[in-house]
Amino acid sequence: MIRQNLHTHSLWDDGEDTMERMVLAAEAAGLTSLGFSIHTPMPFPARWTISRERLPDYWAEARRLKEAYRGRVAVYCGAEWDLLSEAAFGMFDFVIGSIHYIGDDRDCCADFTPETTARYLKQAFRGDADAAAEAYFAQYAALAAVDEVDVVGHFDLITKFDELEDFYHPDSPRFRAAAIGAMDALVAAKKIFEVNTGAVSRGFCTSPYPSRALLEELHSRGGRITISSDAHCAEHVAFGFAEAETLAKNCGFSEIWQFDGRGFVPEPIGGSA
Repeated sequence: MIRQNLHTHSLWDDGEDTMERMVLAAEAAGLTSLGFSIHTPMPFPARWTISRERLPDYWAEARRLKEAYRGRVAVYCGAEWDLLSEAAFGMFDFVIGSIHYIGDDRDCCADFTPETTARYLKQAFRGDADAAAEAYFAQYAALAAVDEVDVVGHFDLITKFDELEDFYHPDSPRFRAAAIGAMDALVAAKKIFEVNTGAVSRGFCTSPYPSRALLEELHSRGGRITISSDAHCAEHVAFGFAEAETLAKNCGFSEIWQFDGRGFVPEPIGGSA
C-alpha cells in the first residue's frame, strides 16, 4: 500500500479543506506522510494560486502542522511550480514541476474546461491539436534544466477532457514524438514522474496520468515514478492508490520513489514508506 501523497492542495490555493483537515484525513487513510504542494504565484492574476504575500503564512502553517503531528504523520511543505512562475524554491522541501498553460498565453489553460480547450485549439492553433501538443511537451522538456524540480506533475494533462470530447490524438506520430522527446529529456535529468489520479477522482478520466502507453515507454527508458492523488479535498487524499499501484506493476515497475525529508528513496511496490 502507498503510504505517502506529495501532491495535495488546501484552502491556501484551490483546495477545499484546511491543511489540518488534510493531515487528519491522511492519517485516517493510513498514510504516514503528506506533502502540501501549493500552486506558486503566476505572472498574471490566477485564483488557483497562492499570492506571494501569503507564502510566509503558508510556510508557518506547514511548520506548525509538522510539529503538531510529529510521530503520527510526517508533514512536508512543497510546491507545485509552473514554468511561468518565479524561480524561488528555497523554502520548499520538494518541488513538483507542472505545466498548466501552453506557452505564456493565459487563454490557453490546459485543464480548465472542455470549452476552454476547444477555444484555444481553434483560436491559437487553428485546429491543429498536434501543434498544441508539441508546444505543450516542449515546456515539459524545459523542466529538465530546472535542477530544483524533483517530480514531473501530470505529464499528459492536456488529454484531461479527451474522454468527453475528441481533442487530442495520443497515437498520432507528432503527439507521440513530442511526448517521448520530453520524456527522454526528463529521464536523462533524473526527474521522477508522478502517477496522478486527480482527474479520475474528479470524474474526467478513467485512468491516471500518464497514460498506460506513456508509462510503458517510461519504464522501458528506466524512468522513476511516484504515486499521488492531486487531492483538492480531504476525501481524495489517497484516492485510487491501489489501482495506480496495480497499473504501475502491470507496466513493469517494481518500485516507487518517496520523499523521506532529505531526498527521494525507492520503496518496493507493495511495501511501506
